[in-house]
Amino acid sequence: MELIPEWAPNIHPIIIHFPIVLLVMAVFASFVDLILSKEWISKSKIWLYVFGTLSAIIAVLSGRQAADSVSASFSAEMTMSNHSDMGHYTLWFFITYTLIQLLSIRLGKLNKKPIKILLFVIACIGLLLLLQTGDLGGKLVYKYGVGVSK
Repeated sequence: MELIPEWAPNIHPIIIHFPIVLLVMAVFASFVDLILSKEWISKSKIWLYVFGTLSAIIAVLSGRQAADSVSASFSAEMTMSNHSDMGHYTLWFFITYTLIQLLSIRLGKLNKKPIKILLFVIACIGLLLLLQTGDLGGKLVYKYGVGVSK
């Protein structure tokens, strides 16, 4: 069994869905934690951010490899560049955000409601970055056919 199936031009389309799901679930868990304030939800939320961010690092690295393994038109190259930039912004956002979450736990501040609200609002900004990055990735595949066998 090969790591990359024969239909995939590279591993990026397989990996990319992990950080998307984990980070969306982390933000959702942040919202639920605001309402219910249960310790198990708070711990789950932190683990979702940690694993989502770690998988985002792998996704960005696989995206670099993917960009080198496909051919694209000039228009697609511009979109690919924007997608790459947004991917990096999103990654750095979630690295910073996850570190702030971990620091808040260390300082014992994460259980305070105003801090939870502020962190949730900031997490929503990260969701917007993730959405924009995914939109550009979808545009590469569905508008320009990048990585699609013909």
